[in-house]
Amino acid sequence: ATDGDSWVRNDNWLTDAPLGEWYGVTTNDMGRVTALFLGENQLSGEIPSELGNLINLETLELEVNELSGEIPSELGNLTNLKVLNLFYNDLDGEIPSELGDLANLIQLSLDNNELSGEITGALGRLTNLVGMDLSVNQLSGEIPPELGELTNLRRLYLYSNQLRGAIPAALGRLTNLVDLDLSGNQLSGQIPPELSNLTNLTWLDLSANQWTGCIPVGLRDVQHNYLDIINLPFCQ
Repeated sequence: ATDGDSWVRNDNWLTDAPLGEWYGVTTNDMGRVTALFLGENQLSGEIPSELGNLINLETLELEVNELSGEIPSELGNLTNLKVLNLFYNDLDGEIPSELGDLANLIQLSLDNNELSGEITGALGRLTNLVGMDLSVNQLSGEIPPELGELTNLRRLYLYSNQLRGAIPAALGRLTNLVDLDLSGNQLSGQIPPELSNLTNLTWLDLSANQWTGCIPVGLRDVQHNYLDIINLPFCQ
């Protein structure tokens, strides 16, 4: 379905060889597919919805290809999935709320596509998530406060979208965050003082937005903070 004849590597695909010997396919002792590693392989066309039948899948890496169309909602059936990498493709449409059913997901990377619409609050159910990258898309609307439930999150990248409104104070609950990048959006209002609770931050970029008021003084201690670009005073 993704123009397999044009793949860089398609060793043993559609042959009688065991699935575990097909290029990019990993299987378990029962012969069930547990991982697909097909990044940088010139896949094109739409992501087949039938991938949602691979209920033993733990890793799905389709990054850096030429995939287009929408993310199939059927991927929400992959409740054993830990890694979902679809970055650097030509995917469009909205992020399906069904991805919020991936309770075991640790890494979600959908960056550098053409995704649009609002960020679904259903992603706040991914409580095992460590990294989320939705940057460089066309996402709009406000940052859902439900993301404040992702208390294991260490990296949150939402930069270079069209997000608007205020930063939800709930993000101040993400005390394990190391990297937070919200730059290059249309966010506005005052930077919430709750962000000062993120004492593990080493990277913070809030530049290229429309902030008013003052900067919470606790953010001054972040090693890479880019706060001088915002050109606002620190709160007294």
